[in-house]
Amino acid sequence: MSSNVTPKPLPTPDVSPETPVGAAAEVGALERLQRLNEEMRARARPEVVEAPKQRAPKRLGEKVNALRARRGVKSLIAIIVAVALGWYPLQRLLAATSAEATVNARLINLRAPIDGKVSLVAPSIAVGTEVEPDEPLLRVTNVRADRGRLDDLRRTVDGLRSEITVLSQRLGQLQGIEKDVIAQRNAFQEGRIHQLEAKAAELAVQITTAEAQHEDAKEALERSRKLRQSGSHTVATLLHAERDYKVSKLAIEAARIRLEGNKIELEAARKGLFVGDSYNDLPRSAQRLDEIRQQTVEVSSQLDERKARLAYLEKELVAETDLFTAHSHAIINATVRGRIWEVLTANGEEVRTGQDLLRILDCAGAVVTATVSEAVYNKLWVGQPAQFRLRGERQQYGGSVVGLTGLAAAGSNFAIEQTALTREPYHVTIAVPGLAARRECNVGRTGQVTFDTSASAANAEPARIMTAAAE
Repeated sequence: MSSNVTPKPLPTPDVSPETPVGAAAEVGALERLQRLNEEMRARARPEVVEAPKQRAPKRLGEKVNALRARRGVKSLIAIIVAVALGWYPLQRLLAATSAEATVNARLINLRAPIDGKVSLVAPSIAVGTEVEPDEPLLRVTNVRADRGRLDDLRRTVDGLRSEITVLSQRLGQLQGIEKDVIAQRNAFQEGRIHQLEAKAAELAVQITTAEAQHEDAKEALERSRKLRQSGSHTVATLLHAERDYKVSKLAIEAARIRLEGNKIELEAARKGLFVGDSYNDLPRSAQRLDEIRQQTVEVSSQLDERKARLAYLEKELVAETDLFTAHSHAIINATVRGRIWEVLTANGEEVRTGQDLLRILDCAGAVVTATVSEAVYNKLWVGQPAQFRLRGERQQYGGSVVGLTGLAAAGSNFAIEQTALTREPYHVTIAVPGLAARRECNVGRTGQVTFDTSASAANAEPARIMTAAAE
């Protein structure tokens, strides 16, 4: 059984005047949703279970508290952002910074080492061209270089070489003749030795014969004496027998003396000396050998002297050739890594010794030149740490102060003169290794230098000086 029961509306939440405007709008939306919900339920079911009271007001209070908490968080975040944004400019305002700073580098002047005509070696020597160390750029050729000394040395060396060739041939010929004469002398010596040995054998036979005759004469003498005593022989026969005995005895002594003389000749012949009545101490072949040997020694000494002179003059020729090459041809090489800053010559131009040809920017030795105020300048010292930042970049490059020139610009061949920086009168030079290590050449780019004037940096400098002095 159905009955028409009007659903009870939910209690309307109280909206106090302290409720925010956004919260009131949300409450109105909730009320409309609640009424629409009640209408839908009334159409669907005749009996509607009464919803628990005080539920909607509870949800509304939670929403209001959440909105208040969000507003508090947003306010705190806004305060933090405002403090952060304000602290960074304040910190930069209080820091010791440069008024003007630019990347700078020294110029390397390449001059002509000799007089001559310039020709290009590198593909291009236009301004801004990158160059590497020892890269050839230009060639200077001097066709009018003096080569008189070089030509004289070459003629002298050629003459000595010809003389050495002739003397070597002459020495070879003398050595060949010496061999032939030695063979001739040896043959004569050998024959003479054989001859003396044969004569010694003959004399030995003669001694034996003389001894036999002496024995015979001795026996004949004894017989003659016996026969004379018996009266069978005359006195003349006895005298003849005595004479034969004495002659045979002297014949033995003479043969022995000749044998002794033969032995002396034989020993001398074996030593290469020849004694006799018909020749001198040396035969003609031996004398000729001595002459050839003297000529060989003389030619050898001349050959050694020519070779020594040739060796000395060849060294002189090499040195003179190098000197002539240096005076006639010269290659102009880049001495550093960098860029061509200025070209002061042209292809085919005649130049003089010492004339400037090129100026190269030493990018590997880049530094930073800056100007600062008097107040900042009085806080600086050589070796003070600093940070450099290129304009438009965030990266910081560490460095240190290497020059404090004050009101006077540094007397150096910088590409950008320090007098061009006029915002402040005091000039400072900072070495920044990080810029020199970069491949690109940043000379001319501007930036800002921040100097470390803290107490720790100031105390570190005396300690560093004392450590360096101790080392």
